[in-house]
Amino acid sequence: MHNQIHHPIPGRRPAPPKRNWTPWLIVGGSLTVGVATFMAIIGALLVLYLSSGRIPSGVSVAGVTIGGQSSSAAEADLQALVNRSITLTDGDRSWQLSLADLGVSLDMAATLDTAAKAAPGTALQPRYAINLSQAQIGLVSISTQANIAAVPGTPPQQGRAMDIPVTLDRLRVDVNGEVADGVLNLDMVAVDPPAPDPDAPYSGQTTTYTVQPGQELGLIAKEYGVDIQDIVRLNNLTNPDLLYIGQELIIPSAGVYQPTQADAPAPPTTSGKSIVVSTERQRIFAYENGQLVRSHLVSTGLVNTPTVKGDYSVYVKYQADDMAGPGYFLPQVPYTMYFYKGYGIHGTYWHNNFGRPMSHGCVNLPTSEAQWFFDWASVGTPVRVV
Repeated sequence: MHNQIHHPIPGRRPAPPKRNWTPWLIVGGSLTVGVATFMAIIGALLVLYLSSGRIPSGVSVAGVTIGGQSSSAAEADLQALVNRSITLTDGDRSWQLSLADLGVSLDMAATLDTAAKAAPGTALQPRYAINLSQAQIGLVSISTQANIAAVPGTPPQQGRAMDIPVTLDRLRVDVNGEVADGVLNLDMVAVDPPAPDPDAPYSGQTTTYTVQPGQELGLIAKEYGVDIQDIVRLNNLTNPDLLYIGQELIIPSAGVYQPTQADAPAPPTTSGKSIVVSTERQRIFAYENGQLVRSHLVSTGLVNTPTVKGDYSVYVKYQADDMAGPGYFLPQVPYTMYFYKGYGIHGTYWHNNFGRPMSHGCVNLPTSEAQWFFDWASVGTPVRVV
């Protein structure tokens, strides 16, 4: 039996054994796609992580760049805005006051929220909050410098006074818009010199008076019922506008003028307590059983906001009350007694121009005097305005 040997055909190589690559190609391709997908997810998560809670790039607040920062880092940089000051102006006159003294504070949460939602590169203004009671105190502190005294004489000199209720209302309505540029234009009203009181007696005697904060010579003359020129001559004053706190003046009168029963207006009733307000004399009178028991200078409504006239009665009393009307606002007005709708008798510490019209319709009194009337009168007490 012969063994058969197969010899290869000359010029041809034997074919290599077949190998199946298909499973490895599938596994390798899947692995590549999986890695790419994984890296894409990691990249997206990284971008999301890095951008989470961060301010868009290029965003600034009042010149402070906070773009790209986290909220906590941005808050630290924005603290520099807390101590900013504001310029209060009246024409070419100006005064500086810190935002804090004006009752204005930075609303950090609202400012950061606005910045986080802003488009990249946006320049923003801070968001503010306001304490109107502190704002009123701040404006009053400036009023002693901003107010210009009205001086009687020939010719009389008209004065100017801050209309604090109007400025407060502007701040209440839009504090951000009012202080955004760092300047607050004050609302001012013209103040006429006090007219001589024909009923004020002059005894020829003298007394010494010490000037108090916010007082002017015209007001002092009115309080004592004497001519301002008599005070000027007795004290050798070269400029009646220049008074200083604590200055002692010789007053040509025995004491503060108080009207007598004979020169006071008639009360609305001769039984019980009653009040009369004279818009002409700018004075309030308290009566008990028809007899005059107290009187003081007031400030009633300005020409465009006059005090209502007629017979009314106190219908409600508040030790402190927020008062608002068209274009004005006053927080926590002390010792308020309403006698007709929104018209009331109340304390006033935002001006010291008693003896001439200054209000938006109410009857303004010094706070101490308002307290006396508040404690003395009761709900139902008749009030006559003439």
